[in-house]
Amino acid sequence: IENDVSSVKEGDEKDSLSASEISELSPLADFFKAIEKDPRIGSTHIGVYASLLNYWYAQGRISPIRFFIHQMIGLTKLSCRDTYFKYVGGLCEYGYIWYERSFNRNMPSEIGD
Repeated sequence: IENDVSSVKEGDEKDSLSASEISELSPLADFFKAIEKDPRIGSTHIGVYASLLNYWYAQGRISPIRFFIHQMIGLTKLSCRDTYFKYVGGLCEYGYIWYERSFNRNMPSEIGD
């Protein structure tokens, strides 16, 4: 029994998050807290926000992030540009992100918080 207890304790330590990992999750946790009572936000908004956050992390957490629409369509797993604009526009309209769409194919759009 003693060996079983020590192996559980070791496993618990491996499953715990470091302070830096917790701080990396903070924007997502803050978003979930903010949307808790917002009936306008659905699962697609959450997926789009998580995709944007993942892209932000991959780009070195520089804000605003700059990107071309074809990059985000693939990351968000949405098949239609109009659907993408609907959900990103909703997140912007509701105050969860700042979004500046570029209508120039040679200039990237920008998203920030």
